[in-house]
Amino acid sequence: MPSLPEYHSLRANDGNAETVTVSVRIDGNAHMMPEIQMHPRVIARLVEAFCSGELDFMSFNEHPKRLTGISVKRGGRTSAVKLTARSLTEKDGLTRDWQTADPQIYGGAPWNGQMR
Repeated sequence: MPSLPEYHSLRANDGNAETVTVSVRIDGNAHMMPEIQMHPRVIARLVEAFCSGELDFMSFNEHPKRLTGISVKRGGRTSAVKLTARSLTEKDGLTRDWQTADPQIYGGAPWNGQMR
């Protein structure tokens, strides 16, 4: 059974100033998911997993999507990351039998499993 990281579970909840703004574009729409703050170590792990082929899918509000890109932009003292994803097709081959991954696998803090 595949384990997919849940976007909201990777949010930085500790008020640390060392976070990066992450936005999402799904099927070309930038308004489906809110921007959140993530720790740089979480972003680094996501990029590593995506580039290695380990991270093909991600869950957004418990809806699996095909992750198609991660872009990182640094402007002065601030950084921004954009995740791009698309709706699944039959060719993606993701079964309906998937679960949410432990956020700690991606460097996130333990998560209580509830949407925020």
